[in-house]
Amino acid sequence: MWEAITKYYGIDWIAMILNALSIYLLGKRLKLGFFLGVVANLAWIAFAVLADSAATVIACSIFVVLNARGWWNWTRENGPNKAPEATR
Repeated sequence: MWEAITKYYGIDWIAMILNALSIYLLGKRLKLGFFLGVVANLAWIAFAVLADSAATVIACSIFVVLNARGWWNWTRENGPNKAPEATR
């Protein structure tokens, strides 16, 4: 069982935790969530390379760009620390 957990050096576990934390922080309207999303997806890319999954590399590369774009738009529209207003 330990081999199954450490097969990819724990990168998949780190990526999963960072992804969950990223989504949680974005739900709390904290811009840090975008940064953790980028880090999580970079970890997923490393995992995908080890697992030989081209589709995951492509998908996570797109997610890195989307996270960076989200951070950029949030900063540009609302200043460095202000969360965007909720839409109704």
